[in-house]
Amino acid sequence: MIDVKSLPEPKFVEADWQKIINELIEAYENASGEKLSKGQIERLLLDIVAYRENILRITIQQVAKQNLLAYAKGDVLDHLGALLGVERLKSTSAITTLRFYFSESLPSDLLIPRGTRVASKDNKVMFETKEDANVPAGSTTFDVQAECTQSGSIGNGYQPGEISQIVDPIPYVEKVENISVTYGGSDIEDDDHFRERIQLAPEKFSNAGSRGAYEFWAKSAHQDIVDASVWSSNPGVVNVAVLLKGGDIPDSDMLNLVSSVLNDDKVRPLTDSVQVLAPEAVNYEIDASLYIYRSSSTLSDQITKEAQNVLNSYASIHSEKLGLDVVPEQIIGSLQKIPGVYRAVLNKPSYTEIKQNQVAKCTSINVSIAGSVDG
Repeated sequence: MIDVKSLPEPKFVEADWQKIINELIEAYENASGEKLSKGQIERLLLDIVAYRENILRITIQQVAKQNLLAYAKGDVLDHLGALLGVERLKSTSAITTLRFYFSESLPSDLLIPRGTRVASKDNKVMFETKEDANVPAGSTTFDVQAECTQSGSIGNGYQPGEISQIVDPIPYVEKVENISVTYGGSDIEDDDHFRERIQLAPEKFSNAGSRGAYEFWAKSAHQDIVDASVWSSNPGVVNVAVLLKGGDIPDSDMLNLVSSVLNDDKVRPLTDSVQVLAPEAVNYEIDASLYIYRSSSTLSDQITKEAQNVLNSYASIHSEKLGLDVVPEQIIGSLQKIPGVYRAVLNKPSYTEIKQNQVAKCTSINVSIAGSVDG
């Protein structure tokens, strides 16, 4: 797939104030037969005209670029997606399982109404049951699915027992708490993720189960999926590994969600057997020593900080991409570009090949100044 952001920026209209003002002055002088000096009122008016025309040209350039996938944002990107039948993924609410505990064995059937609310201990979020739950007589506990009343990632990450404050009391209910970590909440799909799916969209029109089609549908299952890898080890068997934002490994619930999307009759060719897998994490460490120019010795702290940022960026990019090898020469090259660095020595890692069902995870980063040289 072409990296559209790496393509050179197209020039739809030239915006050069100096060229515009020169053309206006030349046109005025040819028409009037007089030479203009900078102090003349006519020259000042031409400066204003040239300034406004340059602003207009800049605006035209920006608007024209919005018609291209690499530069489109917001509503314009939504319209580009609509041309290929791709919609931006909406925000979703976090979900969990609530367990209701009863003060005694129920003497008769009990209804836990849909929308029964339970708040978190920190009072920041509230979850409500997704459907009516009919609890049979004799029960002492009962589990009900619930979702956060606020969409977005705000409801994620609450540990078991942290959703426990009953907002809507129910007879016989002594206490309630979540028995699973809250997960699945996500904000509305951002432009970069949406742009990548739009570029993959033509693949979805294939009815032969192309690699790109499976990638498109996998990334469409949830906006937290940042990468998908597709391969086949045996005829008729399609393996799909998915990776989440921040390099997180998907749990069984997320894998089941992706599987349900990929196994839809309108997505999966009849002869394919699709397996959705969690990728394997390959851990590595980064340990770098820098030799700096003696003239830059006073900037050693700043250089170290910049090097740390460079290495953090390298690790972050690799953590959100499946099958991306760890190449020491790339790390050294990035460090060598930092102003003041004479030489970068990489103690760790060594070259590590990452398979398509694997993701490189950096567990630690250490960078230090080893010495200074005249160069």
